Amino acid sequence: MKLKTLLAVGLLAFSANALSAGVMKEMIQMKKQLNALNQSQTSEEFQAAAEQFIEYSKDAQHTMPKSVGDDRFKGYQAGVQEVIDVVNQANEKAKAGNLVEAKEMIEQLDEMRKKYHKEYK
Repeated sequence: MKLKTLLAVGLLAFSANALSAGVMKEMIQMKKQLNALNQSQTSEEFQAAAEQFIEYSKDAQHTMPKSVGDDRFKGYQAGVQEVIDVVNQANEKAKAGNLVEAKEMIEQLDEMRKKYHKEYK
């Protein structure tokens, strides 16, 4: 019986660390894509980076960070959705050939990152 309990506790601890590592990995990828958005020279480059950013963001949105309990997970998900919405809107600007406007829109992501990292990190 003790062995089963020990295995269950070990599995839970490993699962929590794996989930947390998953979110960290996604956040690092999001940062890389944000850099790519800022450095894009064409609307096509911007769109490709935006699509990758959104993909990583959606993955992060569905993984609960270690620092966020069940009671705060919905707020975390809403914050990530807000970020996704901004990138989607900027991507629409890029698709319409408005790269300058698209880049201006994503400038707000840095403030959002600071706000949500302070709240959920």
